[in-house]
This record gives sequence, C-alpha cells and structure tokens, in this order.
Amino acid sequence: MNFPEGNDAEEVIRKLNDLAKNDFDPHSKRMWGHIYYAGLKDVVELARKAYLMYMDKTMLDFTCFPSLLRMEKEVVRMTASLLHGDEETVGNFTYGGTESIMLAMKAAREKFRKEKGKDVVPEVVLPATAHPAFWKSAEYLGMRCLRAKLDDELRADVESVKELVNEKTAMIVGSAPNYPFGVVDDVSSLADVANDQKVWLHVDACLGGFHLPFFRELGEKIPDFDFSVEGVHSISADFHKYGLSPRGASVVLYRNAKLREGQIFVMASWPGYPLVNTAVLSTRSAGTLAATWAVMNYLGFDGYLRLAEKTLYAKKRLIEGLRELSLDLIGKPEGAVMAFSSDKHNLFKVSTLMAEKGWYVQSQPGSKALGFPRSLHFSVIPAHAEVVDEFIKDMEEVLPKTVGSYPDVSAFDLSELKFGEDGLPEDSELISELIHSMPPEVVESVFRYVINELIFR
Repeated sequence: MNFPEGNDAEEVIRKLNDLAKNDFDPHSKRMWGHIYYAGLKDVVELARKAYLMYMDKTMLDFTCFPSLLRMEKEVVRMTASLLHGDEETVGNFTYGGTESIMLAMKAAREKFRKEKGKDVVPEVVLPATAHPAFWKSAEYLGMRCLRAKLDDELRADVESVKELVNEKTAMIVGSAPNYPFGVVDDVSSLADVANDQKVWLHVDACLGGFHLPFFRELGEKIPDFDFSVEGVHSISADFHKYGLSPRGASVVLYRNAKLREGQIFVMASWPGYPLVNTAVLSTRSAGTLAATWAVMNYLGFDGYLRLAEKTLYAKKRLIEGLRELSLDLIGKPEGAVMAFSSDKHNLFKVSTLMAEKGWYVQSQPGSKALGFPRSLHFSVIPAHAEVVDEFIKDMEEVLPKTVGSYPDVSAFDLSELKFGEDGLPEDSELISELIHSMPPEVVESVFRYVINELIFR
C-alpha cells in the first residue's frame, strides 16, 4: 500500500465503516470479554464529550494545562478512598494496567537497588495466574519472575511463595482477582510473608478495583485485598474495566510518596527543557483522563453500586444457568470474571457456534503441560443483566452440537496455517487446540514467528 493522496471526509468515514464490518459491536451487550460496558448510553455520551474536550491537550507538561494536574490528583484520591488509602496515599493516572504494573515494578526495582546494589538481578515472586504484564515488565526492566504454585482453590499457594522468597526478591504479587478464574489471592497471608521478609507486596486489582468494593457493599464475602491490609505497598486498578471509562485508563497507587520515588523519570542533561515523566509514556492525550474524571463524578458511589448490583445479578444467573447445562465452574470466583470447563463438550467449538449467533465468548486454551484445562472465560458486565437469559438459551441450543473430541494436532505442519482476508488465521478451534497441546515455550516461539513474519507484514 502506497502513501495515500488524500480523500474527502465522507469517503474516509465510509472506508472506516467498511474496515469494521467484521468487528463485534462493543455496545451490543453480546460480548463476554474485552468490553466493560455499563449498558447506559448517557455514560458513553458523557465520556465522549469529555474526551473530545481534552483530546488535544497533552499530559506531557501539566504546567501548560493545570486542569490536568487537578483532575489526575482527584481521580487518584477518589480511587484511594475506595481502596482504603489515607492522606499518605499517592498515585498516578496511566494508560492501562500494563503501564501501572510496569511502574510499580520499576519503583520496587529502584528501592531494591538502593538497598542491595545493582549487581543482583531483582526477582518477582508471583502466582501462576498472575497477568502476563508482570512477565512483560520484567523483560523490559531486567528483572526475573519466579512462578509460585496454586492451592486447591486456584489462589497463590502461600507456602510456595515462602519457599521462593529470598535475598533477591524485590516484589511479591497477588491478584484481586486473577483474570483466568476470577478468584482473589489470599492477600493477608501474602502480606504476612512480605512483612516478615521486608519485601514489597503489589496487588493487581486491575480487574477488581472498581467492583470488589461494591460487591462487598452488596453483602458478598470479599477478602481484604487493598490498603486495609498492612504490608500492601502498591495497587494497580483499571478505570477502563469496571470503572467504565474509555480505554486506556488505569491508576497505580502507593501507600506513601517515598515508595513512588523510583517510578519517576527526570532528565535535565540535554539542551531542552527538563523532562519529567510520572508514567511510561511522555506525550499522551488527556482525553481519557478527562473522560475518566467525568464518569467517576457522574456516577458517584451510588451509581457504581447500582451497576455492581446488575453485574452481580448477571454473574449469579450465568453461573446458575451454565451449571444447569452441565458446564463446570472453575474455582470459587469472588470477582465478576469466571471460567467454565467441560469433559463432554468441545469448548472451542462452542465459541465458534456462539459467534455465529452474534455472541463473543472467549476460549481459554489452558495448557496440557502446566495442568490448566481448556475453558470458556466470561467477564460479566452490568449490561449483561439485560441479556443473560437470552445468552443461556442460545447456549442450550448450541451445546448439544459440540459434544465430542478436539482437533487432532499431532501431525500439524505450520505451513498448513491459512489466513483470511483480514490477515488472521482462519481456524480458531485448531489454533486453540495447538496452544493447549504444545509446551508453553513452543507456543511462545511459534507466536513470535507468526506475528513477526506472517501477520504484521
């Protein structure tokens, strides 16, 4: 494709609509993953207006736009109050959970280096269910991840964590909840380990930060996971998930300013202005910050509570309905995300057939080598309260068509991989089974090749 000569605005929009013809509609209420939609048009419209108002302002230099500094401090304070922070709690707005995690890990690394020197590679002890963002950040930051085992409830095994913590440990990680299964790690017990060993404890509440507190308010038994637990140093929480703001929007919080010190980058050794970054990105639009601030102020505590009530209803109804259809709930999820397995059905085919009915259901391939089952993953949102019965009815119709085995991948040749006109592999069921069957290191190698050499060409 050559550089374009230019088109009129209507033609550009027409092309955009054509490009999106195979996309799922994020506001259709029919996606059970990747989308966190309140089901309220007024929230979407407000967020868009606020975004457009601040789209052309940059968060690079708040001295030019002091309103951005004020908004950032206010969304941090609002979040800190929700997660039992106090007047000492500080934080910053980021453009996603990965950025929040990376910043917390950098802060922990810098603290470790001050105490232990730069000759030791800092280690991070985290459960097998921790988000890959920790591994990605470790790769960027020159750290090393040690995978702790899980207990029978799929939480971080505290004894395993204890065994892995040593003089090289810079951080322990707990999830609230983890993404694959929606269970909350035993943060209080992890904090005991962190306190005993004087190690940083980070809680990844990217998923749960904006719904677990409201679930608790509604009477659910939610274990302590935030700054109410002595020993928690930092927390990541995503506004663009259950905070219901546009992407990308997240926050990283620290118990006090001293802990945040290593996050901040400052550069004055050049001819230009002193560059000060509190985040990974430098120039970034303030649109998502303004939209986040607007949504939080519009909904308020009671608004989020009402939406959490809808989410909780949809969650319980989904569990009830899918169990009646003989799918097996994995673990005991406290959060709004969960997964189901089955020894009877080809779950990858379920996703395919449900997509034909207009539903997005995420297949989790799991890993034969690591002992994780194939499963269907669901991120339940407030809008699902209106469609959950219809979804269960469609699942009831589809499931009898999926009884049977998975594709045989024992003799698969990578050269046989076929791609559609959008550049994506055609047979998603085959791909999922390959991921499940191959050792993780092989999956990673193949994916790196396919992404680099075949898809992004």
